[in-house]
Amino acid sequence: MTPTPNHPLRAVALAAALASLAQPAVAGPDHQQDLNALPIEQLLNLEIITASKFAQKISEAPSSVSVITADDIRRFGYRTLADILRSVRGVYVTDDRNYSYVGTRGSGRPGDFNTRLLILVDGRRLNDMVYDQGALGTEFPIDVSLVERVEFVPGPGSAMYGSSAFFGVVNVLTKTGAAHQGTTLAAGAASVGTRKARIATGFGYANGPDLLLGAAWLARKGGEPYFPEYDDAFHNFGVARHLDHDRYQRVFAKLSWGGFSASAYAGRRTKGIPTASYGQQFNDPRSQTSDAYASASAAWQASLSPTLELHAGLSLRSYRYQGTYIYVPDSATVNIDTAESRTMSTELRLLSTAFRDHKIIAGAEYASDAKRMMRNDDLAPYASYLASDHPKRRAGVYLQDQFRLGERLILNAGLRHDRDDEGGNASNPRVALIYKAAAHSTLKALYGTAYRSPNAYERYYATSTGYKRNPQLKPERIRTYELIGEYFPSENFRASASLFQYRLIDLIALTTDPLDSRLMHSNIDSARSKGAEFEAEWLRDDGSALKTSVSLQYARNGVSGEWLSNSPRQLFKLNYAKPFWRDTLRAALECQFTSRRRTTAGGQVGGFGLLNLTVLSHALGKHVELSASVYNLLGKHYADSASEEHYDSGTPARYLNAIGQDGRNWRIQASYTFQ
Repeated sequence: MTPTPNHPLRAVALAAALASLAQPAVAGPDHQQDLNALPIEQLLNLEIITASKFAQKISEAPSSVSVITADDIRRFGYRTLADILRSVRGVYVTDDRNYSYVGTRGSGRPGDFNTRLLILVDGRRLNDMVYDQGALGTEFPIDVSLVERVEFVPGPGSAMYGSSAFFGVVNVLTKTGAAHQGTTLAAGAASVGTRKARIATGFGYANGPDLLLGAAWLARKGGEPYFPEYDDAFHNFGVARHLDHDRYQRVFAKLSWGGFSASAYAGRRTKGIPTASYGQQFNDPRSQTSDAYASASAAWQASLSPTLELHAGLSLRSYRYQGTYIYVPDSATVNIDTAESRTMSTELRLLSTAFRDHKIIAGAEYASDAKRMMRNDDLAPYASYLASDHPKRRAGVYLQDQFRLGERLILNAGLRHDRDDEGGNASNPRVALIYKAAAHSTLKALYGTAYRSPNAYERYYATSTGYKRNPQLKPERIRTYELIGEYFPSENFRASASLFQYRLIDLIALTTDPLDSRLMHSNIDSARSKGAEFEAEWLRDDGSALKTSVSLQYARNGVSGEWLSNSPRQLFKLNYAKPFWRDTLRAALECQFTSRRRTTAGGQVGGFGLLNLTVLSHALGKHVELSASVYNLLGKHYADSASEEHYDSGTPARYLNAIGQDGRNWRIQASYTFQ
């Protein structure tokens, strides 16, 4: 399967041709409903689907769910899924200038590939089956302009989703054709030689088909980051030249008609590596990685009776990675590290309301990972160091009951049992007691467990010298407790608070075997995390909105009691948006503060605060939208923690302590919508 067109503009041209065919007879509302313009009381009754796999009020969900809408994405100038998640309470993102890594509630080890966060697209798994990586940055294969909303459910989700729903579940819900309404052409430019173009078209009939098509292309030359650890005359005094480049191509299609729906996407991203990771030669322009995601899925939903609904789905996914690594200085030898996974999965579930005061969902999933291949080879001269392929099968069954014990009390209880060829059996419960204490307040008490099965990379990656296999790895496990209070005394104000405690055991970490000094993954770590989160939101009659949150968290090693690396103890976020001139102009200001963190190299990175400003304008007419954003408005110098992989080919190897982030940067874009 070729995941994307070979030429970056060919996808845009294809979508434009399809747009000309799809344009007539558009039906639907004149514009999308702005969720942020709704009173808080209505927002609390907003229906979300991620927590329980069926629509339920956000105030009745067995979690403290965060929702980021399409209007939020536009108003605050979010460019990637990582940007979107940065705005969520209790979440922080680390960027190593290749990938973005999410930390939540004090746990976010650099370089763990987001294996403990399950990423879904319209309810279907995105994480690949070699590294279990959740794509968040420019490698995420869907343009954020096609996203209707993102639902983030923190805490264990294995009771509904199985492996990888360890710290939480992120569900990216894409727009419908009727919601997109028409054809949009957009182009933009940004700092360090960035250019972007996108096209999308959508239509929907009241009792007929609904179609959305989209394509996007981006090219970024990149800056020249400086690394003090590599500062010598032989290595360009620590400056990586022409190595921070980025480019991607994406295509997306989504069709629904009655109870049938189908979607497909493909995206390919190529990123230069300026950090000399995995012992590479620093400042060699050949060093880069490539990630390609592709998926095709179909689902059917029907009412079998007035009290019984059926959902059946089938999904095909593929992922391909290639790393081009340069280990020997001034050598023609190039090391190629590749991985590929192919998966077929299916799900069948029933939702019953036949019993009074009960809403019961029962389901079964089966997946066949037909390919989980890894290779490592040298070119010129050729040498092979790794050739591994370990297909596997996995299955799970789950049952959940939402039981109303009266007008004020809901008991939500669920259990899932999973089995795979390598990890054996795993059972994970979740229990939530939800109490409407008064007309304007709700209390939730939550308990749950989750697990993560070791991935193919952790079990089987081995080379003749550096790495060795460990097929006996056990799954990681987590147990959590949480108390949540929600208070909404008026239709324009709400506040929430939560207290949480996590206990993690059998965590997988990279270690050195004392018998042969080779690296291997082992179940050696445990950790504990506890903390509190507070959030408040105000909506005003003039259309302005203010949301702020504070997170206090403490995560430590379960044996030594040591403060975990890359674990900030305080997070603060503030988002403010205001319309001007009869809503033809909007301004949005975002403030984010992250406290200091320990690095994996034993040092520290200082705390920092960022200001981002975005201005949207429709002054040229409702079909034209102009947008300008300035990120890191005050030009703050700050850095993220490096991971164990960030070291060069020197003797001895030089390890990075921290990775500097972008200073003040900007983006402008213009779009025109034909209706």
